[in-house]
Amino acid sequence: AENILMNRANSKAIFNKIVKLINDFKQYFLQYGEKVDENPSPGNKAGGISTLEDKSLGCTQKSGTAAVKDVLPYSSKIKTSGLSLLQSPGNDLVASTALAAAGCQIVLFTTGRGTPFGTFVPTVKISTNTQLAKLKPHWIDFDAGVLTTKNTAKVLPEFIEFVINVASGKKCLNEINGERNIAIFKDGVTL
Repeated sequence: AENILMNRANSKAIFNKIVKLINDFKQYFLQYGEKVDENPSPGNKAGGISTLEDKSLGCTQKSGTAAVKDVLPYSSKIKTSGLSLLQSPGNDLVASTALAAAGCQIVLFTTGRGTPFGTFVPTVKISTNTQLAKLKPHWIDFDAGVLTTKNTAKVLPEFIEFVINVASGKKCLNEINGERNIAIFKDGVTL
């Protein structure tokens, strides 16, 4: 997964920033005696992710295919248009808070388990399976599980329209439920 991101750098300077981001985060874990190659999240394990590599490869897929144009340290603001990488732990709420603080105006949060939170910007919960969407209709904004039975060409316009409506002021469920949480990156391992 690291190599995929490095190969998408739009310049040598960005390539070097990606390498530094990755190495600094590895060092962060090592300084606390944690293994870098372990999947620390019990929720990820229960959801069927067997390794941290599985999760990381999935994350690179979610970022699309655009070139990486910037790399931001934690608590930094977005400075350029296009794809930026933001240093943050993988913890759902800490990462979403960091995205919002960096200047994201909507967080699109894919979930296979239905983590019930929202940060201080609209946090659109996208289920990866229809069973979850049916079990947690009060948390899931969009059911992407329908992709197993519907054509992507039909679902994609529905999703884009939903996101545009949220960007235009339609409240997503975290807002309707009054869930506007924050969590900051603390010194130490965050699970």
